[in-house]
Amino acid sequence: MNQRIRPDDLDNSPYKETIQALAYEWVRVELPARSLTYTDYMTAIRTLLLTTQDPGRTATIIQAVLAQAIDLRKTAEWVEEELKFEGMIDGADRVDFLRFELQQAESVDDGMLDTYNDRINRFAKDNE
Repeated sequence: MNQRIRPDDLDNSPYKETIQALAYEWVRVELPARSLTYTDYMTAIRTLLLTTQDPGRTATIIQAVLAQAIDLRKTAEWVEEELKFEGMIDGADRVDFLRFELQQAESVDDGMLDTYNDRINRFAKDNE
């Protein structure tokens, strides 16, 4: 039986090094960040790791979101929001969840559709 990753585990090897490496990757892409700090990056990554319970999956998500942020010229705040989203749907069916989100909206605008497309295509390169 696999042992769950707990908050106290994040300050020890190998999780500490994984979190630091991913935070450094985020810093290196030099996205505009109005109010986020390195500590905020670390918190977002730690939260995602606790959610996924898998350092490899966490790294894959962060790298995909960062790549998309670069391609779409997004901000560090956008990355933070998308990491929250990815943590929220980890283990859920992406397509069903995104369709449900659109169905629940009172009205669908271009911004919502853009977000839908960004999220649905985030891992499209992995499936090709």
